[in-house]
Amino acid sequence: MSGVRLGGATVDINQCIVASQSCQASCEAAMKQLVASGMRADSEPMRLLRQCAELCDLNVRALRKDSQLSRRTATLCFELSNQVARAAWLDGNVASHGLARDALRLARACRPLLFT
Repeated sequence: MSGVRLGGATVDINQCIVASQSCQASCEAAMKQLVASGMRADSEPMRLLRQCAELCDLNVRALRKDSQLSRRTATLCFELSNQVARAAWLDGNVASHGLARDALRLARACRPLLFT
């Protein structure tokens, strides 16, 4: 699937795919940092990051397959990435700001797919 029709305009979904991959990588890196600092795997920050990474992966696969569920996965990515961005920004750790940036890019990239 190379694009989605939106009110006469074609939106390139590759932006959503690339943003999903970047956000997944950032979530996985953040999980590694938390584990290294002694964070428990069942903690709320770890669960949020794990959900985000797994959902990003699912979103990429759904978009690449032109799945009928791709709008739903994009919607969930939009919602969850906003939560991740907020949590990362409020963390106050400068390293978390990169995660917040990638999560917000994902939300922006997937937003147009919500209204197809």
